[in-house]
Amino acid sequence: MLYIKKIVKMVFSIFLIGTLSFLLLSLIPGDPSTATLGLESTPEELAAFRAARGLDQNILVRYFTWLRGVFVGDFGISFRYNEPVKELIMGRLPITLMVSFISLVLVFLISIPLSFSFYKTKNKYLKKIEDFLLGVSISIPSFWLGIIFMFVFGIILRWFTLGYDKTLKSLVLPCVVVIIPRIGVITSFLKSSLEKEMRKEYIKYLYVNGLKMKWLNLYILKNSILSVIPLIGMMIIDLITGIVIIEQVFSIPGIGRLLIVSISSRDIPLVQGLIFYTSVVLVVINFFIDIIYTLVDPRIKGENQ
Repeated sequence: MLYIKKIVKMVFSIFLIGTLSFLLLSLIPGDPSTATLGLESTPEELAAFRAARGLDQNILVRYFTWLRGVFVGDFGISFRYNEPVKELIMGRLPITLMVSFISLVLVFLISIPLSFSFYKTKNKYLKKIEDFLLGVSISIPSFWLGIIFMFVFGIILRWFTLGYDKTLKSLVLPCVVVIIPRIGVITSFLKSSLEKEMRKEYIKYLYVNGLKMKWLNLYILKNSILSVIPLIGMMIIDLITGIVIIEQVFSIPGIGRLLIVSISSRDIPLVQGLIFYTSVVLVVINFFIDIIYTLVDPRIKGENQ
């Protein structure tokens, strides 16, 4: 019953996001036909464009036409590219998901050992330095870091190419820029959880009874990671949505860069399709994270019933 409620909420959320995005984009001032054809276009050309794209119909007719298309996976034709929106998104989505996945894996591979190292630090001056570094990594703007990295490692040292050239090496800098702030967040959060877990009575009991430190650390990590699970969902959402600027800085042809181009050219079908696809991915991720959290911690399931 709990899972059915969650599925209903997920479907309703997707429907609500799609409807609101359609209505808001339809109410934005301006003429998409003029933005697409240019100011030099004749009234006859503008009228023909509006008729071909259905822009001359009222908003309710356009909404139900769009909604019917959504159910069959048809989001219309892009104004700018004159291609099906679905094909444009499917062509750009893999690179965005790949960068997000690589970044997420690296964040946790680095953050977990780093948080253990930081929480074991006893020297108060060293602790202050560690806290300062975490604070800087969290607060540093990704786009600024991307520009600095491109200048240092791309122009001065020439270790990497400027922009994406369809190789994994060209994704190194973007991934590093993306993960630095996220490492700060996860390390800081996990370090705090480890410190709280270490003070609990069962840890003291296990330590007094001679449990080896490596097994004790596994116990601590296992229980501390529970509090980080909801953060994983937020981190994935942050990666998928926050990579927009990074794609623009490093010229990565993902959905983030496509979204910026479609907004600037008032390509309404493409913007609607991108918002809908992104919202579906994010809502589904939240759904599975929620399910995983209830499975690993039965207390949550009991509270929600």
